[in-house]
Amino acid sequence: MDAAVQSWARERLAELDLAPAGGAVRFEALPAEASHRRFHRLQLEGGASFVVMQSPPSLENNAQFATLATVFAGHGVGVPRLLAADHAAGLYLMTDLGTRHFEDAYRDGGAETVLPGAIDTLLHLQAVRDGRIPPYTRQRFADELAIYREWFLQTLLQVAAPDSLLEAFEILVDATQSQPRCCVHRDFHCRNLLLTPEGHVGVVDFQDALMGPATYDLASLLRDCYHTFAEAEVVRWREHYLERTPLPVERDRFARDLDLTALQRQLKAVGIFARLSLRDGRDSHLPHIVPVLSRILGLAERYPALAPLAGHVAAVLPLARRRLEAPA
Repeated sequence: MDAAVQSWARERLAELDLAPAGGAVRFEALPAEASHRRFHRLQLEGGASFVVMQSPPSLENNAQFATLATVFAGHGVGVPRLLAADHAAGLYLMTDLGTRHFEDAYRDGGAETVLPGAIDTLLHLQAVRDGRIPPYTRQRFADELAIYREWFLQTLLQVAAPDSLLEAFEILVDATQSQPRCCVHRDFHCRNLLLTPEGHVGVVDFQDALMGPATYDLASLLRDCYHTFAEAEVVRWREHYLERTPLPVERDRFARDLDLTALQRQLKAVGIFARLSLRDGRDSHLPHIVPVLSRILGLAERYPALAPLAGHVAAVLPLARRRLEAPA
């Protein structure tokens, strides 16, 4: 961690009477998702901890991050509280939501204990109405699917996208447009949800929230790119949500909308994982491509109108395995 950033964090802690000037502070690097931001935990001698975020102003929407931190906190969403900021330098001191991500809970067999809180948090998030949150447009959904074509198919695998794939993409985008609109986190998955030491749900990586389709965040949660739930569990928690949402969803269409929205999101994710490696030199997400493609195939095969998508993924899966999976 840069010495100047350490000095800035120490000074802010002292100004806020959170730590004595010159007191011992241990800095620990934290993992970050697919962004240009960097995070460090500041551990004080007495046990208190905070997080400092370095977020390049030229690359990240820091103003929206600060705005939404206030907006979401006001609606009962467990986002970190901003304690100090230098917007010009892209430095932010925040409260610490803890170290236990939902991914850890899933790995330990604790999904049953954390998912009710996640869905309750989602309901609070979906209740947000604020003019500073932009719309999730049809064009943006189409542009996200283009990431799959450009970075995964054309650049990583060096294959062309068949015309029939574009027709399937239109079906997926259509599904996002026919749903009730609400506030959408856009990355509501196990690596951006934490279980705080107090037992609450913490939410991070929220700065790109938009007003979008009602199923989007539930699709991110239940059809996670980093964890696979048994189908019976997807159905169970989908029903748990439907019993509680005040949104005017059409129950008979909800399962289909959830699946098609999940497919759009998963295809985008495969493209982003490839782009992270090819453009940004970050290979950390490459191992997830083949498992996500397998989930895409399983979902697409359920819908006859998506047969071209299922056929396409069945064809590229062996290519992806040869390209990405190490030999036994």
